[in-house]
Amino acid sequence: MTEFDGGAAEQSGDVPWPWRGGPSHHEAASASATVAHRIPQIDRALGLIAVVIEAAAGGINEGAAGTNEVAALACYTRAFRALRAATILALEGLYLEARVYARDVYESAGLARYLAKRSAKADEWMEGKWVKDNEVRQYAERFVAPVEGVPSSPYREYYRQSSDLHHPTVWGCLPLLFAGPEEPCRPRLASEYSEGDLEKVLHEIASEAVFVCFTIINAAADPLVLWPEWRKAVEDLARELAPEEDWSHLERDWEAMRREFEELRSHMIDSAAIDAELDRHPNSVQNVKRRIVEGRNTQLRGSAPNPGTASEIREGHDR
Repeated sequence: MTEFDGGAAEQSGDVPWPWRGGPSHHEAASASATVAHRIPQIDRALGLIAVVIEAAAGGINEGAAGTNEVAALACYTRAFRALRAATILALEGLYLEARVYARDVYESAGLARYLAKRSAKADEWMEGKWVKDNEVRQYAERFVAPVEGVPSSPYREYYRQSSDLHHPTVWGCLPLLFAGPEEPCRPRLASEYSEGDLEKVLHEIASEAVFVCFTIINAAADPLVLWPEWRKAVEDLARELAPEEDWSHLERDWEAMRREFEELRSHMIDSAAIDAELDRHPNSVQNVKRRIVEGRNTQLRGSAPNPGTASEIREGHDR
């Protein structure tokens, strides 16, 4: 055993441990054709996700969102940040750790899609209750086509494979000691450049980013509410990432989609107008509840005070 020298960077003359191997890895990555090809794809996907997140946040700020929308947006924001983190880790040579974050993308986006369509579950989630992973995976099955030769769905298969890396299993840990079956034990403490490993992890991150886009389409009230150009960009990126796959189910007449989108928008009203309509309509939920409260007050007191409009009731409840 060698003598203890303190271990810190100032004793070894190297860069601090958090960045050990990073400069040389960054230099090699900067000259890599893999990076030049994959990073723009990841950036395009992140841009597609970001524009939807920002649009949804605008709707929430206007006061026109339910708990399902807030919960879904929070999970999508986490997925977005995990994609960024995975990319940064990959470019620093922390390939395994990048794949761990890619698993977080998968879970966050899958949960976002589920909560967007399950308001009762979103209410529970907002109260801090745990949503079981199996519930989300079962819900996801409706969006996944079976693959010949694969016993379970691709969604479940990826979950199984990523779990091996996400947890400290033999598959997730032993490769950090041995580069191969005949290789000596050499713990990989500093970043070491591998073109093959970098290509695999960047392709996985790009694919996960497109997966997030697909879940957004599923999570929307209707695909027609999303910009046709956005959906076309997702299709183009998916074909680029996996040209060997059959993407015919994504094909649309995009000019016709644009016309439908414009027609739909022409009939939409803003949140303030919706609130006014709900205040006015006698059978809106808040007005029905108001009549029930009035009836109870009449029975209890013999006369009922005017509880005000539905919007006044809501404001009082919020306070």
